[in-house]
Amino acid sequence: MSNKPTLDLMALHDYVVEHSVRDDSVLKDLRNETAEDEMARMQIAPEQGQFMALLVKLMSAKRIIEVGTFTGYSSLCMARALPDDGEMICCDIDEHWTRIAQRYWQRDGVENKIKLVLAPALDTLQQLVKDGRSNEFDLAFIDADKENYEHY
Repeated sequence: MSNKPTLDLMALHDYVVEHSVRDDSVLKDLRNETAEDEMARMQIAPEQGQFMALLVKLMSAKRIIEVGTFTGYSSLCMARALPDDGEMICCDIDEHWTRIAQRYWQRDGVENKIKLVLAPALDTLQQLVKDGRSNEFDLAFIDADKENYEHY
């Protein structure tokens, strides 16, 4: 008996993604545009985006906060899963990347659910606490500034 795996794990991964990820032109176009950027590795994978949307639906989440928006793939996936009266606050500091995000949010029709705050996330989170909003969020997705994770 061999101690080597009998499955090609990359082939299995590719098969699962190909047969389970529900994709459309907006998501594909955003991924392709992001792939052209030297920082493309910061984007979540399609299956992660689909999983985040599933979590939003399973939790019946109405309010989400995202720390680290990049080009907006994860926020687009989650905003789609929010109810019409849902709200998402996206925290980022980079205007270049978030301009791309805003374009795709508008193209998809979810821009009315998303408030982008261009400021350090720690400042934004502290302001939300001061405003009495610390217990309003159903889901937080922290995907930025790894050094500050413990502070978020």
